[in-house]
Parts: sequence; C-alpha cells; structure tokens
Amino acid sequence: MSQYNNRNLTVLNAKEFSGLPILQFKNGVYGEYLHNNFIVIYHTLKRYSKVFAVRVDLRFPDYYDADDNRYVTRFTASLKAKINADYNAKCKNAEGFVHQSEVLYIWVQETGELNRPHYHLCLFFNGNAYRSLGVFELGRPNLYNRIVKAWASALALDVVAAQGLVHFPKAPCYLLERGRIHQTNTLRELFLRLSYFAKVDSKTYGDGRRHYGCSRLLGRLQVGD
Repeated sequence: MSQYNNRNLTVLNAKEFSGLPILQFKNGVYGEYLHNNFIVIYHTLKRYSKVFAVRVDLRFPDYYDADDNRYVTRFTASLKAKINADYNAKCKNAEGFVHQSEVLYIWVQETGELNRPHYHLCLFFNGNAYRSLGVFELGRPNLYNRIVKAWASALALDVVAAQGLVHFPKAPCYLLERGRIHQTNTLRELFLRLSYFAKVDSKTYGDGRRHYGCSRLLGRLQVGD
C-alpha cells in the first residue's frame, strides 16, 4: 500500500471508466490518471489512422540515486530525437512518401523491493511508421534499439549496460486502427492494462517526486505529486 495517499486526487473503485474496463485494486485507482490515459490514447488515434503502442519498464543500476524524474524526461527527449533522426534518414533514401511519427507517452514511477524506484511506460507511435519492435539484438536499426539507446543516454551508460535495465513485459505491443476501433477489443485490452498505472498502491507520496506523467495535450488534467 502507498505510504501516503495523494489527497489532491480522486480515488475510484469501479469496473469501468468512460465505458472502458479497468483493473480493480483493494485501495482503488486515481481517476485523474485514468482520464489522462484516455486523453493520450484518443489524441494519438485522432492524429494517426493507426497507432502502435508499446509497454516497457525502465530500471536503474543499484548504485544510482534516482531521487527525481529527470531520467525519464531525458529518456523521452532522447527517444524523440532518435525517432526524428530515423525519419530524416528515411526521407533521404526513400523515393516515395515517408510517414513521420511523434512519440507520445504515459509513465508511472513505483517503488519496488529495497525501496528502489522504477518506471512503467507506454509509448505511442504512428502505426504507419512503426509496427514492431524488431529483433531484440543490439546494433540493429530498429525500435527496440532506439528505446534501449534512449535509456542508455538518459543514464549516461554504455548501451550494453543499459540493455539489462530495459524490460518488455509479455505481449508488449498493440496496434490500434481508428477505422476498426469498435470491431476489435484492442483498445479495451490496452486501456485495461494501462489502468494498472492508476492504482493507488505502490506509489510513495510525500517524497518530493512526481509519480505519474504523460504527454502534454489539450484536455489533460494537471496532477500533483
């Protein structure tokens, strides 16, 4: 259970949010986090006809003093730069149209064993530009390597050292199609999975850290620490 509940947020105990299923936890979930998850997903679907979403977990070396959120900020900035560089490289070599992609994100920081913080993230891309992580092998020009390299950059580590700190959970990828959103369960499955980010438990408040963040979008709610 959380060391402190955030009294600035609304705790919900429900089975659905905006008509979409959510996980249930003993101490509930934060409604503002669910709202922002919803906004990020629908903004991305409005922008792109296909959306590629990826779940990833980021951890720290044991010797790191991860006392604030500058590392996840560095990670998202580095990943955006790598995605832009990939687009520019493709434009130079392509004869036809090349799809560009923003990087949108939702993250939550939790405290695990030995009071060590870690991050759970969901990353969103244009599904016309990216639709797989590629082979999980260093040195390949794929999305997996760009994510690992971005975390390495954030931590100022060699990519080999950072590789073991980047974990993709089981079935991490989702492809949402705007035109088939009501014909498949993909959106419902993704929203259900991301409702885990909103749970009250395993977030230690009162330590000066932010414990949830997402892309800055119209309709997004400001949430406190």
